[in-house]
Amino acid sequence: MKKQTRQAQVENMIHHSLVNIFQHQDQLSFDQFALATLEGLMLMEREEYLKSKQGQHDSGNGTYLRNFSSLRTNALQIAIPRTRCGKFKPLLLELIHTQKEQLNQLALLLYRKGLSSRDVSEVMEAYFGHSISRETVNNLAESFHSLRKQWQATPLDAYYKVIYCDALFTSLKRGTSYSQEALHIIYGVKEDNTREILLLAVNPTESSAVWEEYLQTLKHRGVDQVDLIVADGLPGFSQVTRKHFPDSDIQRCVVHLQRSILRKVRPKDKESFSRAIKEAFNNFDKNSSQELAREKLGLLASKWEESYGRLVNQLTDEEFIRDYLTYICYPVEVRRQIYTTNSLENLNRQIRRVTKSKVSFDKVENLLDLVYMIIKDFEASNWQKYPVNTFQYWPKIHN
Repeated sequence: MKKQTRQAQVENMIHHSLVNIFQHQDQLSFDQFALATLEGLMLMEREEYLKSKQGQHDSGNGTYLRNFSSLRTNALQIAIPRTRCGKFKPLLLELIHTQKEQLNQLALLLYRKGLSSRDVSEVMEAYFGHSISRETVNNLAESFHSLRKQWQATPLDAYYKVIYCDALFTSLKRGTSYSQEALHIIYGVKEDNTREILLLAVNPTESSAVWEEYLQTLKHRGVDQVDLIVADGLPGFSQVTRKHFPDSDIQRCVVHLQRSILRKVRPKDKESFSRAIKEAFNNFDKNSSQELAREKLGLLASKWEESYGRLVNQLTDEEFIRDYLTYICYPVEVRRQIYTTNSLENLNRQIRRVTKSKVSFDKVENLLDLVYMIIKDFEASNWQKYPVNTFQYWPKIHN
């Protein structure tokens, strides 16, 4: 009889609550409606608990208030029912915890997309009434630190068709001073034509000695053979590459070379010179050969030697130009993908866009963690999703 009476009381309470909500629905805001509904559901849940075996020796003990973040107000205060034994925990508390986790994930996403930790904190406060400190945002970002460290220790494939090496400069704070430091990136094209990041590191300068260290790192992580290594024209790079990967071909970035030369050409000659040097390196059809390319470079040098002797003479120097013409030895289908490091430009733009908004980083680890997040997002949405189909024509060079 007692159970029937209690059940009738609960049902009567819920009935009156719903009738009351319905009668005053035109006066209720969405938040008030949600508040009344949630509190009613929790009271029902407590009654079910008290009727269960687990709560048979327990009894109701009023309510306590808990703030619940809302999209429309800073916070709703919800009356959470409790019991004397304190063992009852409404499922809504799990929902509150889940929402907090979702807000944290949103904060991290905003940070990854380029907002500073201060901006993230202000956005979360303004739109969700949920204050997330700058320190909390930074701590959330540091959750990627262990993932990055784990990735750095993960063995790499033994073979890559091609790897691209590039460096971009970003602002970094060391002590009390700020400087532009080199963020070194290496990515590779795997045998299945998908791409993956192989190395991510920061060094105050870009030099052949630094790249030698990073190439050694690749070998320590299991890389045994690379058909082609593409990089810019950094002095000494070819030598250290051949030291550690003697069987690999080397392609120095033609676009970097063209830009470097054109910066030294007078404005009145720039357009004509630009057409000439682009034509000299336009070797993307089946009839192209290194011999014909050298002939075109020789003609360019002859035409401009009087005005730019020292500049154009390097284009006919065999030791200098050799690694700029390697791409011609490969099938025409892949030449545009390997004659330059520009395939990294899309990723570099993403990195610059996000890191630029941070002004500067006071820790190398924070910079690397953020860039790692950016790259993993880029891998998932681009490199892993879209294999480089032209590399199906890659020659069978490796053993």
